[in-house]
Amino acid sequence: KWPPCINVRRLCGTCNVEGETKALLVENGVDHGDFSPQVLRDVEESVKSGRFLEDASGDMGWRPTEEMYAGRRDYREQRVFTIDPTTAKDLDDALHITPLEDGRVEIGVHIADVSHFIPFSSAVDEEALKRATTVYLVNGIVPMLPRPLCEIACSLNENVERLAFSCVWRMNMDGTLSKKKGGGKKDDIWYGKTVIKSCARLDYATAQNIIDEKVANGEKRADEAFWPKSRQPTGGHAIDEVAGDVRLMHKVAMARRKLRFDNGALALNGVKLAFQLEEDGETPKLCAPYPIRDSNRLIEEFMLMANYLVAQRLITHASGRALLRNHNPPIEQGMQQVVDVSRESFDFHIDTTDSKTLQESLSRLSRECDDALVVQCVTESLMTPMRPAEYLAAGELDEMDWSHFALNIPYYTHFTSPIRRYPDVIVHRLLQATLDEEVDGFPQTQKEIHAAALHCNDMRMSAKKAQERSDRVFLSLYLKTNPISSTLGVCLGVGEKTFTVFVPSLGLSTRVFLQEHEDEFDMNAFEDDDGRRRIVIHPKTNDVPGMQQPGNGESNTGDSWKSLDVRVFTKLEVACTCKMQPPIDVRVKVVGPWKGEE
Repeated sequence: KWPPCINVRRLCGTCNVEGETKALLVENGVDHGDFSPQVLRDVEESVKSGRFLEDASGDMGWRPTEEMYAGRRDYREQRVFTIDPTTAKDLDDALHITPLEDGRVEIGVHIADVSHFIPFSSAVDEEALKRATTVYLVNGIVPMLPRPLCEIACSLNENVERLAFSCVWRMNMDGTLSKKKGGGKKDDIWYGKTVIKSCARLDYATAQNIIDEKVANGEKRADEAFWPKSRQPTGGHAIDEVAGDVRLMHKVAMARRKLRFDNGALALNGVKLAFQLEEDGETPKLCAPYPIRDSNRLIEEFMLMANYLVAQRLITHASGRALLRNHNPPIEQGMQQVVDVSRESFDFHIDTTDSKTLQESLSRLSRECDDALVVQCVTESLMTPMRPAEYLAAGELDEMDWSHFALNIPYYTHFTSPIRRYPDVIVHRLLQATLDEEVDGFPQTQKEIHAAALHCNDMRMSAKKAQERSDRVFLSLYLKTNPISSTLGVCLGVGEKTFTVFVPSLGLSTRVFLQEHEDEFDMNAFEDDDGRRRIVIHPKTNDVPGMQQPGNGESNTGDSWKSLDVRVFTKLEVACTCKMQPPIDVRVKVVGPWKGEE
């Protein structure tokens, strides 16, 4: 049985990376292909005045011309640097921190000035809007902007001058914003076009080594195992100076983070897998959870702050045209199901009144529950009824609908990633219009901005689905050569013919189909007296995975079992393999009741 289809193409056989990637791009409407000649001509026109041939590599580089400095604040002598994933090529954001004599600090968030290179309504602008976002896959990207922009002229690479749009503010060490001297209640914030010269391209691992004081503790030469030579500062800036900045940023960021959560912010963090590929760029040789470190949180806090401050400026100066990003409260019915199951399974009450009470409940559960798996499973369950955050034009919705549920703030926007997100490009243009006092002459009306925002919502969701499918393809390929015969799974939902299993070690939630187990098990799916769905499983013979095998006297799980009652939060022993039939996917099969340790 096939669902109604509007785009049917024969692409390839299963387990072919190129074909599977093509299929997921087509399926999700993000198979954008190459940039048109007109788009590339636009890009060439915008960057040609700054092109030059680099002596060392012979590659084509880019730097601003003297004319481009006009009207910009000069931060080239400031100790500015970036912190990004190790493999990042499109560096959107850089930071600086300066201790002030009165005990406060100045924070500068410098964002690639993409709008400088993209004239409104040009071919490259229209193509960027059409794509709306960069699509990140395990084995590559589908960029929003052509490479001469996203990886060269716009990217805030180290030791080269770059154009930026900056938000600079002053903070107290407790994470609060400080007020202008003699300015009453006004926050001490500056927005404007700048020119910067990043002194170092740090990655999260190196920044964490600095925070953990594994390196840069006064030694003459940094241990390259903890701070690679290619990531050490240039331009006369010392290692200890940059390390001092990172540690000070970390101190302020953690104070800010505590303040945010004390004020009701919510964080539901699932497991994200990271893959390491063989030299062919297709075969996964390593699959492991992506680590979230304090260095990641450092960047997150300052980006959140910059986005919030820019949203504030747009609301007060761009009125209904302000492009915002809201987050509506979760679906009540789905939240109530998690509340009910948690009460029945753990005798624990989750308060879902708002983000503050929800985060407090999760924090209390972490403190009171000895089983970390319980917290992980409850968090995973709570993610299902959460609604996605969305872009909008402020004037198209009531003010109460601007709010962001997870951040627990009245307004928010995206300013910090214009290389990979088109809404940020609109925000940059709007912000400049407020500084130039030319909002009335802005080339897009409120309704046009809202229409663009809705399109970006759709494309972001399509890109997210493509990225998730890419992760699933490569996880399937990894399991093809590295099958998991026994691991922990937890039931998160029970249907009539399927149930959902969460595999904590893989951060994977997937449906298990009863019909795929008919040869090994007798299964009875029913609704109990309390209206809860359950599935009772009985093994047909002893000759099933996880049970004693005739003749060898060994067992994967110890004693054989006779019955398994599957309900929400039941722990299971499962096997994870690759489903070879197209489309390729992860197959999770029940082995039996869980008898091991998490």
